Amino acid sequence: MRLRKWSIGVYAALGLALCLTGCGQSEQKETKNQPTTAAVTASAVTDSKSEAKTLKEAFDGDFKVGVTTTSGYLSEEDRVAQIKENFNSITMENEMKPESLLDWEGSEKSKDGMPAIKEETLEKALKAAQEAGIPLRGHTLVWYSQTPKWFFSKKYDPSKGYVDKATMKKRMESYIKQVLTYCKENYPGLIYAWDVVNEAVGDDGNYRTESMWYETYGDFSYIKDAFTFARKYAEKGTKLFLNDYNEYIAQKRDLFYAKVVELHDAGLLDGVGMQSHWDMDFPSVDLFETALEKYASIDGIEIQLTEIDMHNTDDSEEGLKKQAERYKEFFDVITKMKREGKANITSVTFWGLKDGESWLSGFKGETSYPLLFTDDMEKKPCYDSILEAGKTAQK
Repeated sequence: MRLRKWSIGVYAALGLALCLTGCGQSEQKETKNQPTTAAVTASAVTDSKSEAKTLKEAFDGDFKVGVTTTSGYLSEEDRVAQIKENFNSITMENEMKPESLLDWEGSEKSKDGMPAIKEETLEKALKAAQEAGIPLRGHTLVWYSQTPKWFFSKKYDPSKGYVDKATMKKRMESYIKQVLTYCKENYPGLIYAWDVVNEAVGDDGNYRTESMWYETYGDFSYIKDAFTFARKYAEKGTKLFLNDYNEYIAQKRDLFYAKVVELHDAGLLDGVGMQSHWDMDFPSVDLFETALEKYASIDGIEIQLTEIDMHNTDDSEEGLKKQAERYKEFFDVITKMKREGKANITSVTFWGLKDGESWLSGFKGETSYPLLFTDDMEKKPCYDSILEAGKTAQK
């Protein structure tokens, strides 16, 4: 297949912000009537953001601001314009998950017994992102959900029982190799990060056992195997993440942290994916900040907030105001920790563009208004409150 070229601009403002932040790292002898370096940096950051009108402008130089989408949505001119105006990263909500990419008929006919992938599906997603001109987060390679049972079954027949660990390990490597090789050979530079393993830890603080990965492996070594293969086949420079939700609950946080440290020390993992599905009353901002600080304490680790939304059933003026205030509290913490150099946050992604397209209404069984835009594509108060956090958060 013909090689597609991909170029991602380097913004001058990024270099400026990094320079300013770096200046605040070194000790300076304070003299009378002279503002501290931190104060100068804070003032400069705030001044540079004061005219920002969009989220990507307000956080330029801090981190990418992303949103989920589909290849179909990216064929809509108005939608693309809306995304490009406000965001500089996208994630395909479902199209790059295993159930979308695995090819059952092709796998059954496979001569070497290894799974086949639907290259046309992957091609459609990658091409749409490239034509839109927006960097892409890959989501997700290994997950207990949205991965078909036949993938784990003998002869790819779900009625025949599971294969053994050795066979499943080979299938995993083949699948990851095919997906990552297609991406890097046909769309080099497009994908800047991958969620390699998604939701491997349960809320009870133990590894998830209700998983066909666990059932075929008989243990949790599949997590390390997935990162080993992803590191082997991913394009050089692509960042690899362990991604999970409720990542701030103490018992879950601690096991998740331990696995991140293990994989990072082995050179297999680059960062923590904090999904950040918030409710109106949980988690507390303090609980979130504690988790963020814990992950940030790992030397050299990146942090990306990968699936942000805030479940809210009240779309009254007061309900949306409360949501906006709560969103700002979180983003005040996020922005402050980034600009103080306390957390290497490199990307934040909202899990959907407008309320009516959110997964939450179906999942919760009640209408939710969790995102930044109304169904008429009007900015909600929470958009403005997050924008304000980006414009005003200081050291």
